[in-house]
Amino acid sequence: MWAVRRAVLRNAGVWSRPAVWIRPAVRVHSMRFSTSRMRGLKQVPDSAWTPYKPDYEDHDDYEKHEDLDYERDDDFDDYNFDVILRGTDEVRFGRKHMGLVVLPQPIADAIAACISETNGHTMRHDYLRLVDAHRSSSEITPKGKGRGQKTRRLLRDERERLERGNWDSREVIDMKMPRALPGERVQIVIPGERPAPASLVYPKTRLKPHVIEYGPAETAAYVAAFAPGTYAVAFNVLSELAMRVPGFKPSSILDFGCGPGSALWAAQDVWSSVQKYVGIDSSEAMIDCAKRMFDEMPERQLDRELLRYLAPDQPNTHADLVISSFTLSELPSDAVRQTTVEMLWNNTRNTLVLIDRGAPNPARVVSEARDYLIKLASESNSTVNVGSISVPGGIHTVAPFPNELDDPSNNTPAWFQFVQRVQRPMFTMRTKHSKSNAEVVHYSYVIMRRGERPPDSRGVLDTTPYSYVSVREAQNRPEKYLPDGTQRKTMEQLAREAYYWPRIIMQPIKRKGHVVTDVCTVDGKIERWTFTKTHDKQAYRDARKASWGDLFPHLPKSSIERSHFTPVEGPTPEELKKMNRKQRRSLMHSDD
Repeated sequence: MWAVRRAVLRNAGVWSRPAVWIRPAVRVHSMRFSTSRMRGLKQVPDSAWTPYKPDYEDHDDYEKHEDLDYERDDDFDDYNFDVILRGTDEVRFGRKHMGLVVLPQPIADAIAACISETNGHTMRHDYLRLVDAHRSSSEITPKGKGRGQKTRRLLRDERERLERGNWDSREVIDMKMPRALPGERVQIVIPGERPAPASLVYPKTRLKPHVIEYGPAETAAYVAAFAPGTYAVAFNVLSELAMRVPGFKPSSILDFGCGPGSALWAAQDVWSSVQKYVGIDSSEAMIDCAKRMFDEMPERQLDRELLRYLAPDQPNTHADLVISSFTLSELPSDAVRQTTVEMLWNNTRNTLVLIDRGAPNPARVVSEARDYLIKLASESNSTVNVGSISVPGGIHTVAPFPNELDDPSNNTPAWFQFVQRVQRPMFTMRTKHSKSNAEVVHYSYVIMRRGERPPDSRGVLDTTPYSYVSVREAQNRPEKYLPDGTQRKTMEQLAREAYYWPRIIMQPIKRKGHVVTDVCTVDGKIERWTFTKTHDKQAYRDARKASWGDLFPHLPKSSIERSHFTPVEGPTPEELKKMNRKQRRSLMHSDD
């Protein structure tokens, strides 16, 4: 009975324990503890959680400084010279990481209308065929297969040979041997190459490099399964281009390998200045699908033209922005790729964007296309004619490399790739038999622009008068001053400096008190940078918030060159492909 009465009084706010005197300095700190078990206390007001501030004027030591010639300034507290910003303008400008990209609802509705008449089981089977085609051409596969115990003996000798220092042993030792399928032997793993994957459609067979021709069924499977991912990647890359080159507003686009028009959807969401679009795709079914997509979205109508082929000196194909998205790796040979890249560059008035899958072979295709464009531009004149318009000669890389040097991943077991998360619509989840509505798409890309690279302005002294204001005034004018009182840089200044910022090529490793990042530097090297809290608090804070693919302007405390990106000594993967089994065996057992 007494317990019930006590509970009623406590809820009414009447019951309380006998008052106990507590010092004011300790009283607030005692309130920080949970009061759920302190039965006699009422709810603590928010004002009581403020830390206790003693009155310095009543302190005995305060009078000792009255004889000093010092006048207290009320505005002195407004100047904070040790402010750690929640991200600088340079870090925000160089941020490439983007959260989950959602396919716009009108585009999702148009795709659903295009695939509504397709059988679900047939679409699933065609989707697996497309995945097999992508996986077969994604990695460099060795020639032939091994033969039982002899293969394992050769592999053991090869590992011992690699450990002695001729080639990088980690490429083979860290690589797991594939489990032999029924009726076949274990494959020999060659340094720089990967074993051929097994088919998803026919699980008991190994894949050989092949490409699928897109008919109506394959087109429906591609649109349902891959269109959201291609849109997300194109949106990320084009958003970076719009940030890095603020004055670039393309009015015309040439899309090679347009498919259903994913790159155009992304370009329209990034720029509102697009007025003309030319799409090229060798598949008649893809062109029909793109036309139907345009009909389903009347709000995205513009002057468009869809073609089957791109011929040299073809009229009405020159554009400010030329895009090739997930197409180059599906071309039959390197010679065809070089011819295609040259034609695309000849039709480019300003910027060329090449995007492909984030696998070893597609990344190599994109890297070789960049090297070939740099070689072409070095042989051109100061001005060239693109159609009837004269444009400046030369070329420079906007992203992802901060230089025009060779790709540092050439002849190494690594490759450049980036990631983008995308929300899967319901039709994509059904096609892929997935329970998750989120997907991570790996891709490689390069953005090439006409003209020479802007000069490096990082070491140039600013001749404008130094501007520094109080924190109070900076809060009133945030568009001109940072929270610590320094003047903000303009978009043009950040755009010029960003050409020489290193790029983070892997997800940063966060540890207690320090952050480790792998970056591609201006010198064309891959280095591992370490940022510590004691060295530079602002750089440490920004490094903890950095992501894969971002440009990072800060300097590290220490840096070392990454051995994984060191070129492999010995034959290249292309040379190994041309060797027969006897030549490879003699190479592994040679004493040199």
